[in-house]
Amino acid sequence: MNASKSNAKRKVLLIEDNLGDARLMREYLADPAGASFELEHVTSLTDGLARLGNGGIDLVLLDLSLPDSPMAETFKRAHAAAPEVPIIVMSGLDDERNAIETVQEGAQDYLVKAFVDTRLLVHAMRYAIERKRAEEALAQERDLLHTLLDNLPDRIYFKDSQSRFTRISKAVAKQFKISHPREAMGKTDRDFFSAEHAESARMDEAQVMETGHPVLGKVEREVLPDGSVTWALTTKLPLKNRQGKIIGNFGISRDITEIKRIEEHLDSERNLLRSLIDNLPDYIYVKDTEGRYLLDNIAHRRWLGADAESQVIGRRVSDFFPPESTAKFANDDDRVIQSGFALLNREELVEDRFGNKRWHATTKVPIRNNAGKVTGLVGISRDITEGKLSEEAIREANEELARNKDELQRTLSELQRSHEDLKSAQFQLIQAEKMQSIGRLAAGIAHEVKNPLGILRMGTDYLAQSLKSSDENVSLILTDMTDAIKRADGIIMGLLDFSVPHALDTHAEDLSSILDQSIGLVRHSLGEAGLKLVRELGSDLPPVWIDRNKIKQVFVNILTNAIHATPEGGTITVRTSSRVLGKVDHDDGSREADRIRAGETVVIAEVIDSGSGIPEDKLRHIFDPFFTTKATGKGTGLGLTVTKKIVELHGGSLDIRNRKEGGVTVTIMFKV
Repeated sequence: MNASKSNAKRKVLLIEDNLGDARLMREYLADPAGASFELEHVTSLTDGLARLGNGGIDLVLLDLSLPDSPMAETFKRAHAAAPEVPIIVMSGLDDERNAIETVQEGAQDYLVKAFVDTRLLVHAMRYAIERKRAEEALAQERDLLHTLLDNLPDRIYFKDSQSRFTRISKAVAKQFKISHPREAMGKTDRDFFSAEHAESARMDEAQVMETGHPVLGKVEREVLPDGSVTWALTTKLPLKNRQGKIIGNFGISRDITEIKRIEEHLDSERNLLRSLIDNLPDYIYVKDTEGRYLLDNIAHRRWLGADAESQVIGRRVSDFFPPESTAKFANDDDRVIQSGFALLNREELVEDRFGNKRWHATTKVPIRNNAGKVTGLVGISRDITEGKLSEEAIREANEELARNKDELQRTLSELQRSHEDLKSAQFQLIQAEKMQSIGRLAAGIAHEVKNPLGILRMGTDYLAQSLKSSDENVSLILTDMTDAIKRADGIIMGLLDFSVPHALDTHAEDLSSILDQSIGLVRHSLGEAGLKLVRELGSDLPPVWIDRNKIKQVFVNILTNAIHATPEGGTITVRTSSRVLGKVDHDDGSREADRIRAGETVVIAEVIDSGSGIPEDKLRHIFDPFFTTKATGKGTGLGLTVTKKIVELHGGSLDIRNRKEGGVTVTIMFKV
């Protein structure tokens, strides 16, 4: 309290309807002992409450027997109007029970008018004011404590000498999963934690109470009854009474579970990184700006000739290499540190500690702190000596191949002559009338000519990949040889495609339009068979490069087979769509595997019938020449053979499968 406040008179409000008693109170306070008080007088509770409402009153002298208030209600009303102002009850009744009740309700004192004198009144008024001030200070401290206990995220608790909880904060109640802190009163850690943690906590608290020394910042692993684990940073201190005697302990714990998880994660990543660094065959190391090693891996350590990391850390490259090598390494390090730019994959010839020269591919990258300042570098070196030796061997091989250029040219001439002979043979075979003879001849040619061509193709491919020559003629000759082999292989394929003797006339076409036109060609057969046709033709499909007439032939063959296989009243569904292929399944030996690959966009046509399907033992033979499941006179057994060959000539695929619900699904697929 400042000087001006302490010297000011304290205002006292006297609420008394008896004017004689009021005069007496004034006389008491007129004494020098009461000079520090200034008295105001009102005769009714109503006026007294109004004056209290205006503020500035330090103390109330209240008579309970007022004309406008029942005695039992007078104090309650005055106290409710100004709970912060101390009230001394002035009563004409010497009633101890009434006095006790009034004090319990909040009165600072209960004085009987007949026994009051100046000294008693002044002392009572001073004590009342000071006592009220102390109560308010205590209440404020209590409110502050409640605020801390109710709002701090840290867990605060108080325990008696038996480590039983006497008070806990809301954070502790939340951890214990109880609805109110009072539910923990009288309980111990054994009621909320595992026995192991509870016993450890009890021993710590016993030590605190025995020695009087606190436990500060202890990291504790807490196991709850449900098995969950949390981590806390705990401080425990002795709890003392006013005489300084230790009567228990109190503590505060902060949940650091997330921090521990982060630490464990960082430790795991650090161990993983260390394991990775130590097991890589490359030489990995870290240096500071003075060139001192801060870290290295096992491979680098072995190259330096050290057995342990302690033999490397803190040392410089000059401790392991001769001066001429040291200067070169140091210059590279200084350039990276001073410039801040990395040195990437520089091939250099270095000498190891035994004097052996080895080729290394070296990368050095600057390390920066949070402020962006270069604090060192990390280096990675890979031994590429074997690769260098292989390059030399390839160079010598190229020189050898260049010397054989004339022989390669003669081989090319022979391949070109073979190509002309094969073209002549193809023309003659296409004109043959007997399909069986053409098949045997094609098979013979495939065996006698295609296999040698394949060997030649693999040989030229190998030479093209392996041969590195500065002579441009070598590459040109290999290209001509490859082209000649491809042309010869094309002739063989033409012989095998005996059912399609004419070249394809391909254009960008709409597959839905061609399928729709093909349906028109078999419309009469559909009507005669009494079948229902369902169209699901996609619009705006990507165009495909196909021979319109040959693909019509394909669709007519497929639709005709579906009509023959579907009983009257059945349904044939035709559908077109496009999509990007995922996984692609091909039959073993199918040429489609080299044509359609995953990730490509395709246009798909499907013909689905509701017939009885194809017997499983015959399904794998349906593309064989002259094989048919139709009745005698209804098919030659060449329709599907011809169809498959036409589709394959377009680089497409044809798939025929039985449906689980009955019938067959024919799927034709073309690349966009």
